[in-house]
Amino acid sequence: MPFKNRIFLIILVIVIVALAAVLLAPIAVSNGVRLWVWWFARQEGFVATIDGVDAPFLRPIVIRQIHLKSVRDDAVRVDVTVLDARVVLNLKHVFLHLSGRDIRNISVREFHAELRRTNPNARALSERGWATLHRLLPETLGIAKLETRVENGPSLILLRNASLSVSETEPGRFTAAELMIASPWVHQSFSQLRGATHWEGNRLTLAGLTLTHGLDLQAATVDLARLANRRMGLQFDVDAFGGKLRANISHEWHSPHSNWKIAGGAADLSLAQISEALGFADRVNGLLHASNFTFRGNLAEPDRATASLWGELTGLTWRDRTAEALMLGAALYNRKIELQQLYIRQKSNEFTLSGEAALPATSSEWLRPDFRGNISASINQLGEFLALFGANPADFAGKISIQGSMDTHARNFGGNVAIEGASLTFFQHDIDSFSAKVTLKPSELEIERFDLARKNDSLSGEGKIGLSPEHKYSGTLDSWTDDLRDYVSTLRGSPRQKAGRIPVELQATIDSSQWDTRGVIHLPKSSPISFTANFPLPIGVTWSAFQMSPLKVSLDFPALFLAAAPQLFHSNILEDGILSGKISLSETLEHPRIVGEVQLVNGKLASSDSFLNVIGASTLAIFDGNHASLEFLNLATKDVDLALRGEIDFENTKHVVVRIAGATPIFDLMSRPVDCVSKIEIAPAALPLAPAAKELEFRGPLLQSGWSVSLKEEISSQFSIVSTPDSAERIFSLCFGTGPEEKTLLLGAVPRGEVAPKVSPKKPEKPR
Repeated sequence: MPFKNRIFLIILVIVIVALAAVLLAPIAVSNGVRLWVWWFARQEGFVATIDGVDAPFLRPIVIRQIHLKSVRDDAVRVDVTVLDARVVLNLKHVFLHLSGRDIRNISVREFHAELRRTNPNARALSERGWATLHRLLPETLGIAKLETRVENGPSLILLRNASLSVSETEPGRFTAAELMIASPWVHQSFSQLRGATHWEGNRLTLAGLTLTHGLDLQAATVDLARLANRRMGLQFDVDAFGGKLRANISHEWHSPHSNWKIAGGAADLSLAQISEALGFADRVNGLLHASNFTFRGNLAEPDRATASLWGELTGLTWRDRTAEALMLGAALYNRKIELQQLYIRQKSNEFTLSGEAALPATSSEWLRPDFRGNISASINQLGEFLALFGANPADFAGKISIQGSMDTHARNFGGNVAIEGASLTFFQHDIDSFSAKVTLKPSELEIERFDLARKNDSLSGEGKIGLSPEHKYSGTLDSWTDDLRDYVSTLRGSPRQKAGRIPVELQATIDSSQWDTRGVIHLPKSSPISFTANFPLPIGVTWSAFQMSPLKVSLDFPALFLAAAPQLFHSNILEDGILSGKISLSETLEHPRIVGEVQLVNGKLASSDSFLNVIGASTLAIFDGNHASLEFLNLATKDVDLALRGEIDFENTKHVVVRIAGATPIFDLMSRPVDCVSKIEIAPAALPLAPAAKELEFRGPLLQSGWSVSLKEEISSQFSIVSTPDSAERIFSLCFGTGPEEKTLLLGAVPRGEVAPKVSPKKPEKPR
């Protein structure tokens, strides 16, 4: 073939190929884009739906809609929708596989994305997928409408109605109608955000963004340069609450154990502005003067991590709590937490704690920490210092110093603490001096010695408390008080004379939570009251369990002159008389056994406050087991003298029965039944005017409400003018309030001078 014909043929072939490429390129490119997106999605565990791909020759590729959704349960849940995306390819880089960007420009009308991660080990993309995503980063990017929702466990980041434009050649912009961040620690929303963007070297910088009043983002840079190696970074600089906040965060997930690197610092942050921004109910004042924080490791595997924290707070004020300085330094490494220093300075108060602890491997080990440390405190204003921990500063005062150490290595407890105090006040009780030395051993807490002194009063002792679940304890106590009234506010003297002191001495020996006590109470102008008691008192025992515990109590009071004795619980029932006796109690409080006797001679009562309108009383009660007999009970009102006798049945203290019968007749003067009786009144009455009551019976629980009184009457005679029911027993409920249904139970007796003389009581012993 001639040479000219060959040239013509070659030119013709080139023209035909070029024409075919121009005509077939849109179809090939559009189908190629569809196939590549489908293949890439399938490889990464997504389902891809593509609607409308236009690829004109040498013009941008237009994709009407792309929808990607993850289907693997072991991956991050992803749901992405892209509308009207225009992509400009760098064909030279695509076909020749040159270094550089494969995409020059991406423009998107709408971009919606949702990411949910509930499993910290779930993966989003494979290694090839991250490399592909890195190659798809464009030179310029524009998104007209951006909506994202990111969930990671309990944390949520939500971006609404945002727009973004970035470019390597000129500044871009970022706007957002709302940015919401929610987590267990923070819940905040920011609205109407505007800032500038810069895109260079696969690093996106967002600057000049005002989040809220007092919180300005100077610059935040997202580093995607190593995205192919599965590594991202974030660096930000924030003007926050009057100070500076900086941090550098990077995350690597190319290995089975993802790794975080965090380094940050803060300076001169106002606590008042922080509390206002976070919506604290109570205002906090002060300054976070300086702080540094580092972390390296996996958040899900803290035993592999290293971290450090140092911070200093100054001028801290919260409610009525203040502290001039608070410093904390701590480090985490090799599964150990080192508390370098916890220092609190408050006026003239100083507290320092340091030590180290092993990082617990399980949740149960947090309750049994492995800790070694030293404590040192010099407190000159105890009330101000305890106010930091919620106490009322008015309840405490004085000086106290603490020196000691603690060691719980290998679950064997050890350590010692020495405490010295002077001029102390605890709940409005003054203490002149206090000292104690405590030693912690593997099996017990030993109080080697403690001494407490207040004026002429003293309390001293020693003991041990077991650390087993039973917490049995043993020791001795020795106390002396010059006046019991300083500690029991319900004790006061007789209003007719100057109150006298009430000295008390007490000794106690405890063996395995079993108390053996003895003591003496010296009442004014009376013989000393001596007592002994033996009872179990385990730690944590309830009152109902204590009532069922065995005990032994003895009480000896040869002669107690009531006129000079203090009146208990502000009661004016007994104003005068001589009370003597000797009793012993055994078995349990609910089912007691009492042996002994109690006698009252010439007792004088204030009838205005008493349950009975009685002004004088004398009695002798003899106790024998769960029964007591009233050998005599002589009562006197203004017009009537009564000679009575009776018995008490207290086999069960919840059902006590008191029966009283009269040596002189008692009459029922109630003309009609009543539901509730709050007082019993005895009035003079002639013998034939009312039915006689053979016996009064009181029933009810000891020291509780729910009592009743019954009258057992003789059948009325023909001379009676008061009608009575057919029954020979009338029952009334006892109540001591002020309700409208409460009435007085009216009883009658023969007036004074018309009855036999009263039974003479035994003569009491002279006081020693």
